[in-house]
Amino acid sequence: MQLQQTTQLYWKNLPELLHPEGERTQTLRGFDKEFIDIVDYIIRITHRIWEQKNVGLCIDYYAEYCPVHTLGGYSDNVETVIKNTLKTVGAFPDRSLIGENVIWRDLGENAGYYSSHRITSIMTNKGPSEFGDATGKTGRVTTIADCVCYQNKIVYEWLMRDNSFLVKQLGIELLDAAHHFASLPANQTFEKWRAEEITRIKANEPSKHQWPTDIDIDRKFEQLGSDWVNTFFNQKAFSDVSRFYHVNAKAQWPGGVEAIGIPGIRGAIIQWLAQCPDAKATCDHIAVVPFENEGTDIAIRWSLVGTFASGKQGLKQYSGQDFFILAATHLRITDGKISEEWTVFDEVAAYANLIRDFNVQQKCIEVKEPDHVE
Repeated sequence: MQLQQTTQLYWKNLPELLHPEGERTQTLRGFDKEFIDIVDYIIRITHRIWEQKNVGLCIDYYAEYCPVHTLGGYSDNVETVIKNTLKTVGAFPDRSLIGENVIWRDLGENAGYYSSHRITSIMTNKGPSEFGDATGKTGRVTTIADCVCYQNKIVYEWLMRDNSFLVKQLGIELLDAAHHFASLPANQTFEKWRAEEITRIKANEPSKHQWPTDIDIDRKFEQLGSDWVNTFFNQKAFSDVSRFYHVNAKAQWPGGVEAIGIPGIRGAIIQWLAQCPDAKATCDHIAVVPFENEGTDIAIRWSLVGTFASGKQGLKQYSGQDFFILAATHLRITDGKISEEWTVFDEVAAYANLIRDFNVQQKCIEVKEPDHVE
């Protein structure tokens, strides 16, 4: 079975994707017979759950125990997946999900497949959400969902969404959204995971979830993805932007930041890193697939920790704390260099975590201070 035979999303209309023709191009051991490859599986189950609002289908397509990591929380059972999905649909009942790409990796018949699904959503805020009260405004947001899929079920997931761009479009100030998010109850399992991740990244240790299987394409692209993380976030070698990117490359970063060309992309990365200049990052997973007949797509899941050091009004007081990011990047490689980039992480949750940590520290200080005696 050739890698090139799998479903390509580029320029495909929805009816064509929902009714694929032809035989299976992958083994898909344990998956329903209707699915022809892992891309088809991801696109159709997403459509059924979100577009058709069949939220109960999560029971069919998520394992009973399924850890889901986000930068703002954690869950590990299908009931919570259903509850969170209903909350999101309640806040954004007209939410649509446009599948832009699925970059995947075959993990072997005893482990299934790894998929990195990039989605554009259009949605109107009709109900209260994790960001605050309903605004009635419509926004567009990019999401990347990395999933391990085994025998017709999603068994592990990392979910990254550009919420800072979304709240801007909804008319909510970023810090207001972060403060509201920080006021919600914290999940202790999440806090434990976050602390462990911060320690791991500082020690430059690999993720426990590498799934080190062979990539069925030239390994130079896998190396390029790893080098991309190391060069810019660890070495801070920004002169190498021209070595990685085409002169007219386009990049999309959180907050709706769009950069074009070498100076623009270099500036976007430097400007963001300036708020945690000692940041270190780990490359936690890479998948590589061909893009049509024109190039190669790379999906990178990465994590970053730095000492927060922002000079912005409203953020200064949180300086000195650990700033943790769970992120995903899709790179399109043409003629050996990056022509397009999509980087996604949740800045609202990242700032909310700073606010929570700060509030906990302040409470500890208040407890330790002795009562004032006249």
